[in-house]
Amino acid sequence: MVSPSMRAIARRRAEARMTDSCTVVRETRSEDPDPATGKHATTSTTIYAGPCEFVAANTAVHEVTSAGRPVAEQGATLRVPVDHEGSARISSGDTATVHLSSHDATAPPLVARVGGTHQQTFAASRRLPVEVVTRG
Repeated sequence: MVSPSMRAIARRRAEARMTDSCTVVRETRSEDPDPATGKHATTSTTIYAGPCEFVAANTAVHEVTSAGRPVAEQGATLRVPVDHEGSARISSGDTATVHLSSHDATAPPLVARVGGTHQQTFAASRRLPVEVVTRG
């Protein structure tokens, strides 16, 4: 059994590696279209904003076409503190904007789609599978 003090040490160590920052939002689409435009209104709700660590799962990038535009997809994992406010509410389909400024200030933000959730006994971080989408 892991003691509470060892759990706290593990969490502090995991959070010390989370030098990037990210914002996770959830898009909600209205059920009824706007009578004037015929389009459904969407609203964005911030689910999580705080430290994170982005880990590329592999270096293979897959080229696909989406809505007539070339898109590059790459799998990855987004780690967020397990006990940070909002991290438990992140779910599949949410969109994360990751700022990798901790080690590369010139890197543009990454936009990734959350593919699932993560729960684990004694977890020091939530390791969320994400799919990075970079528009070409």
